[in-house]
Amino acid sequence: MQISQLENINETETQEIRSLSKQLGYENNFDLLFGRLQEIIQLNDHAIFVAKVNGKIVGWLHCLICLRVESPLFVEVTGLVVDENLRSQQIGKKLIETSKVWSQNRGISIVRIRCNVLRTESHKFYRALGFYSDKEQKVFEMSL
Repeated sequence: MQISQLENINETETQEIRSLSKQLGYENNFDLLFGRLQEIIQLNDHAIFVAKVNGKIVGWLHCLICLRVESPLFVEVTGLVVDENLRSQQIGKKLIETSKVWSQNRGISIVRIRCNVLRTESHKFYRALGFYSDKEQKVFEMSL
C-alpha cells in the first residue's frame, strides 16, 4: 500500500474517490466532484491523501487548517473513507498518521475529526488512535 498527497487528479481517480464516498452514503455528481477535487488540491491549507493498492485508490482523507476566533489553530479531518472490503488493515490508521505529520510540519499540534453519532464503529476506531470525544453538536443547514 502506498499513501500520497494528491497533487493532480484524473477521471479514474475521481471515480474511485466517488465510489468510496458512496459506500458511506455520499452521492456525488461526477463533474462537480471532479471540479471540487481540482480546486481543493490547489489550496495550500488543504490536503487530500490517498491510499493506493495496485494503483487503485482504496482510501482517502481530506484535511484542512482551521483558523477560528474562539480556538487555537487546528487541523480538521473533514473526510476519511476506506474501502469497506479492506477495513481493519491499518489503511485508515496510516492515513490519519499522514495527516498528523502534515499538521506537525505546519506547526499545528491539534487534529480534530467529526463523526456521525450513528457511526459507532468509527468512534471506536478514532478512540483507539488516541482521539477523545470533546463535545457533541447538532449541525444546522439552510439551503439558499
